Amino acid sequence: MLAPNPQTLPSALPAPKFHDVTIIHKKTYECARVCGVPPEEFGIAASARNIRDAGYVYHEIVDQSESDLIEQGYDSECIKALPTYSGTTSTEQAARSSASENTSGLGDEGMNPANRKIKITEHYVKMDYEGDGKARLYRVTTGGDEGVILTRNGEDDVVEADHICFAAITPVPIPHRFFGRSIADLVMDIQRIKTALTRGMLDNLYAHNLPRPVISEQGAGDSTLDDLLVATHGKPIRVKGDVNTALAWQTVPDITGAIYPALQYMDATREWRTGVSRQGQGVDPEALQNQVATIANQMFNASQAKVKLIARIFAETGIRDLFSLLHATIRRHGSQKQTVRLRNRWVEVDPREWKSRDDMTVKVGLGDGSKAEQLAGTQLLIGTQEKAIAAGLVSKKDLFNSAKLLCKLLGHKDPEEYFTAPGKQADPNDPDSAPLPPPADPKMAELQMKNEIEKTQAQADIATQDRKTQAEIAQNDRKFMHESQLAERKFQLESQLALLDAQIKTEQHHQAMSLKVHDVNARAAERQDKAQASIEVKHGADELTGPLSEVLSTIGAHFSEHASRQADHMNKQMDTLHTAIKALAAPKKARKNKDGSWTTEAMN
Repeated sequence: MLAPNPQTLPSALPAPKFHDVTIIHKKTYECARVCGVPPEEFGIAASARNIRDAGYVYHEIVDQSESDLIEQGYDSECIKALPTYSGTTSTEQAARSSASENTSGLGDEGMNPANRKIKITEHYVKMDYEGDGKARLYRVTTGGDEGVILTRNGEDDVVEADHICFAAITPVPIPHRFFGRSIADLVMDIQRIKTALTRGMLDNLYAHNLPRPVISEQGAGDSTLDDLLVATHGKPIRVKGDVNTALAWQTVPDITGAIYPALQYMDATREWRTGVSRQGQGVDPEALQNQVATIANQMFNASQAKVKLIARIFAETGIRDLFSLLHATIRRHGSQKQTVRLRNRWVEVDPREWKSRDDMTVKVGLGDGSKAEQLAGTQLLIGTQEKAIAAGLVSKKDLFNSAKLLCKLLGHKDPEEYFTAPGKQADPNDPDSAPLPPPADPKMAELQMKNEIEKTQAQADIATQDRKTQAEIAQNDRKFMHESQLAERKFQLESQLALLDAQIKTEQHHQAMSLKVHDVNARAAERQDKAQASIEVKHGADELTGPLSEVLSTIGAHFSEHASRQADHMNKQMDTLHTAIKALAAPKKARKNKDGSWTTEAMN
């Protein structure tokens, strides 16, 4: 191996040089803009009914400076030769001027000519500019009040145009006319009437506060007129003679009581014409007196009907035309792709690929009520979906769409922060994101469904058997109660029959005892009568003395004792009979024995 020769090696490399470099990256951003045009800066042919078919339309631009026009490509010699815009005396512009903005000298012509304002007018006119007998739409740009046509690169700024880039809006359109009526036109006469009424009312109040004096010519002196001409509080008025006859004050009638109803009528008329009412600007507190929430809400919605009608007219006329013009402008002048957010996704849109949409329809929303009404309707929809899940009429995607609508109404932009989209996989790096369960096996699902059906059928059979057993138990109970009631009724009938039989026998025994007592009493009376008769025959009453009288007394006492014993015996028999009857009539209960026989027992 040969070693390298140091003399043959190249010399050392030079040290690198560093430079400071600034890179500027410019990106052109293109967009379509919409600007409002004051009515005094816009003009249209008197015979025109709309802008699209108008033969002539112009627009005056008064906010362009000299440097802006040169930057737009107009020839500097032509622009510098134009006069400076000195303002306008238009009634509408003067009415909007609150700080003298329309004064002359809008730009400094001497010190800063590049900033001076120049009046530019864009004319859209249909004419035969080519001379071929066909009228086309052209845009002609002029400067100053003299109408000097501006030039670009030495050529007149006369450009053929596809459309007139203006959209007009009016709150109260008039049929077959371009210009409609404004809200001021609807209430201007009312405002004048209210001004006159209010001025008259104030004059009447002024006359009350400072009435005119009435001076008699005979009582007026040399200084009376001078004193009256100077209305100073507390200053005396010099008159001749008696002041009560020389000076009097004018009596001014009060007319405010008639003016207030007229003002209220004018306010009501203004509300009927414009729809702008107290309820529309905020619910009137008087409208809530003794009113439920539904009625108050209806009154509030009715007050906004006219305002909503005006908004609908704006949408159907000017806004519709405006979006059509925006679409045409972007399609014609679009030069690059744009990334926009569409349906919550970032997509690329290339206006250069758009097709011509001359028959494009702009859909205007009819309105779905207030936000509270939409929220209530969404909640009702979700409740209906919950009931329809069992019937298989709602899928997970349907529920997720309802959840997105609910989040939108609640003001949440991203519904996936609160709900998971169907089929979305869980993020493994997110510990809070639970993995989705694996899809179920169809055979396993069918087997589970079969088991659920068998389980449900078994539960139904058990429930049917339980109901049958309970029905049999209830039937046996009713049968036992029926038999018990029959036995008790039978026992009661037998007891009543036995009691009746005992009563009959007792009555018969009582009658027999009564007959015996009657016979005994009759025989005793008969024997007594016979004894007395025999005694009366043999002896007189006053002759019964001695032993015979004692014998008679003994016989009477014997008969009396015998009758008393008979009566006591009868009373004892009657008590015994009543006790037996009471025992028979006492309530009893029936008890069924094991052998099927019945036993009655007295109730305690």
